[in-house]
Amino acid sequence: MFFWHSALILMVDALQVIDMRLRQLAAGNGTSDEMFLMVTEKLDAAAEAGTIFVRSGDCSHVLDQYRKVVAANIERLSAR
Repeated sequence: MFFWHSALILMVDALQVIDMRLRQLAAGNGTSDEMFLMVTEKLDAAAEAGTIFVRSGDCSHVLDQYRKVVAANIERLSAR
């Protein structure tokens, strides 16, 4: 798959997660656990990206990893 295609899909999915979280906050359904999870997920994903690069991975591997995390967020937030 082309790099730009993966990047575009990641961007669209990430925007969907942002929208879902903002709607929850606006409706008063946002919890402190969700806010904590937002921060820790980003730190964990950044650490994983560093690990991928250290192991001689490339940007497409990092994008694939981020897409998995974002897809899991969409699934989890959609269940609410």
